[in-house]
Amino acid sequence: MLTIPIFITARGNDKNTFAKNKEALKFSYLFIRDQNLFDQTYIISDNKDMLNYALKIGFKHIIHYPCGSKKDLKYLEYFATYRFAVDNDYRPDWIILLNINQLFKDNSLLINCINNIDDKYNVVASYTEISNRSHFFINDDMELNKTDEHLLSSEYHRVRMIDAAIYAVKTTFAFECMEYDDPSEHFWSTKIKYFKNKSLFTDIYEIADINKYYTVGDVINEVKMIED
Repeated sequence: MLTIPIFITARGNDKNTFAKNKEALKFSYLFIRDQNLFDQTYIISDNKDMLNYALKIGFKHIIHYPCGSKKDLKYLEYFATYRFAVDNDYRPDWIILLNINQLFKDNSLLINCINNIDDKYNVVASYTEISNRSHFFINDDMELNKTDEHLLSSEYHRVRMIDAAIYAVKTTFAFECMEYDDPSEHFWSTKIKYFKNKSLFTDIYEIADINKYYTVGDVINEVKMIED
């Protein structure tokens, strides 16, 4: 485990993204700190202020990749890790990608991911189980707006969803993806091995989504004391 580099992308291309990822980076810091993995962890960003903040709170390694186009930004992880590997002649057998938007990562997540590495696959990815159920939404006109029919289900059962919390990627395959105009499309076309992530699933779009978890933390502490 100690020989596999870990890459965490923290975009900062606009005000909302910067604020959200700066806050989310604190959670990634705790995950790396608890397992003492700073020496092998690299923070990737298009924003130098984000990288300076990463160094300030305790990360050791940063990678700056300025994004001159929407394509650069869309494939920031691919371009930056590839450029870093080429510039530093750094090509381990596998690399780990951690998603900054999955806030709560149990320490077993990384171990389970690495234990599932298999050379018969190019990628190892985590999934989470969620309830498959019907939902109703309100549109901009404050009227009822159903989701697409194929997303609805009358049965309340668990479905497996790729949660993007963590990926282990064979380095040769990561470089292979760079040969394609759409690296992501080629990435998802390969054979992937999946394993279950038991951590709390989060889907963060703005800093307000993170702040909700701080609020609920106080409630959880009160609940724990009810039977104490």
